[in-house]
Amino acid sequence: MRQRIILLIFLLTGIYNLNSQNINLGDSTVVSLITCEPGDALYAKFGHTAIRIHDTKGTDIVFNYGIFDFRTEHFYWKFMRGHTDYLLGVYPTENFLQEYEERGSTVWEQELDLTQSEKKKLIELLTINYLPQNRMYRYNFVYDNCATRPYEMISKSLSGVLVGDNQVEEDSYRNMITDYLSDVPWADVGVNLLFGVDADRNVGMQSSVFLPERLKDVMQRSKIMSLNNGLQERKIVKSVKMLVKGKPVTETVSTTSWIFHPFTVSLIWLIIGIILMIFKTNMDDIANKIFDTILYLITGLAGLLIFFFMFFSEHPITGNNLNILWLNPMNIMLALMLWKRSPRKFFFFYNVIYLLLIVLYVAITLFISHATLTSIIPLLVLVFVRVIWREERLLHILFIPTDKGLQFR
Repeated sequence: MRQRIILLIFLLTGIYNLNSQNINLGDSTVVSLITCEPGDALYAKFGHTAIRIHDTKGTDIVFNYGIFDFRTEHFYWKFMRGHTDYLLGVYPTENFLQEYEERGSTVWEQELDLTQSEKKKLIELLTINYLPQNRMYRYNFVYDNCATRPYEMISKSLSGVLVGDNQVEEDSYRNMITDYLSDVPWADVGVNLLFGVDADRNVGMQSSVFLPERLKDVMQRSKIMSLNNGLQERKIVKSVKMLVKGKPVTETVSTTSWIFHPFTVSLIWLIIGIILMIFKTNMDDIANKIFDTILYLITGLAGLLIFFFMFFSEHPITGNNLNILWLNPMNIMLALMLWKRSPRKFFFFYNVIYLLLIVLYVAITLFISHATLTSIIPLLVLVFVRVIWREERLLHILFIPTDKGLQFR
């Protein structure tokens, strides 16, 4: 359904011959901000924003900066690297609203209190942006997306300055984003693991407009300040109304069964790991080797993904990721070395350093602003305990006591 709608939008976008003369600016011209509430699908979790222009003469179109196509060659690879290109689409409001009616998402319209000159300027900016050479842009989830673009266009069209409510409490990117993922715990874990320390920095109201519902709230609280004939101010939102009534909002409940919840899975792994340590004290036992191989592979592959997003992706707030201290890509190599006897000394020193890195991660997490996922704390504990247990055994294998202290065998 989603792809069919996207294809339809592309067709409409391609045939809609828009220029500033198509929109006859008059007294009845209304410019409004459209906010679509989040849907159930993961891609719809954060909602959507568009600009609507309509009048009594039959013009009724939306400017939508959220057009993309899954069928683009190497789409998912480009998305991971932050190289996804989005398009500005222009098409009838009726077609735009149809998808949200089918989805069951509520759609709000905020009519903007703009002067005729401001409306004209906004229409000109949108028209220029819709030119074939301009309509494509490099998508950035936080800094340049379907919500920030309308906000930018509206701000540029004003004769004054858009001033928000400074009394609104600041929040971090991490909190703002993960608030929308509470019912999809595995997505919440994945996003949190990929976020670096920049995601924990508190930002003001103006920096939160990348989220459509936040943008709606910002606009509702904002005023246009100008110096025309003295200091003047007016609220930018004239009125608010509901265009589409969605399905009743219920309490957010996770769609994941408790047995498959990340915390439960992590806890089960921790229990299995401890049971093996109690009943299989020899860490070279086949059961321990298999268990630790899987553990090293999981943490190593997660670390490899974090490493990729830190250094090879243009996505914001994924750099400086402290999770790489305990989710180390080199653990993949350790998983293979478990089955070899020759590199025991290297294995020992690697794990000692690994333990120190885990301690460093915990210390930073406790005393510096950085979020830790409660869901995977059992996994972190498991890694720490298993490595300590293994190296306590290796200590007896690698060293012999002498009058001068411990020496390698």
